[in-house]
Parts: sequence; C-alpha cells; structure tokens
Amino acid sequence: RPCAPPPPPRADDSQSTTLVGLDPAGEGAGYAGGILSAAIDGIRVAEAVTRDLLAAGGSCA
Repeated sequence: RPCAPPPPPRADDSQSTTLVGLDPAGEGAGYAGGILSAAIDGIRVAEAVTRDLLAAGGSCA
C-alpha cells in the first residue's frame, strides 16, 4: 500500500497557505483518518469559513 502524499499546508484560519480561498478539509485532504475525525474537521473548517464570511461583511443567511 503506497503512502499518502502530505496534506496541503493550511493556516490557523483553515485556509490553504498556497491557494487563497481554498479550505482543505477531511480525509481526502489528509487532515483526518476516519469518518469521525473527518466530520469534526469539516465542522471546524465550516466554522472558520463562516467567521471569514461574517468578518468580510457577508451574510450566512
């Protein structure tokens, strides 16, 4: 079984450090190792995206 590539780097706000606007998350991106950790990572990234939208004056409605 081959090794997985390293996950794309992301900053504390969950955004990719190399591609603005990309928020890598979950097992496919290499940030989780199972369904539960992928769900938790997805929730954390969704919260970070919501904070970014609200800070930019956007609406989540």
